[in-house]
Amino acid sequence: MNIGKYAALELSDDLPMNNYTKYRIAGKIYNIVPVYDLPRHIAIEAQGDFVGKTVEFIK
Repeated sequence: MNIGKYAALELSDDLPMNNYTKYRIAGKIYNIVPVYDLPRHIAIEAQGDFVGKTVEFIK
């Protein structure tokens, strides 16, 4: 779901409980954008189609 300059991505699994500071999607690093009240979602400053992409949580 694109919202302005951000993309909210719904994940197939729960977010990991460990500490992480960035996301890697399709080889590109993204900063964390806080998301509230949307379980299994992350947000990044990006536009595009992220369906089927793997999200890596980077410490």
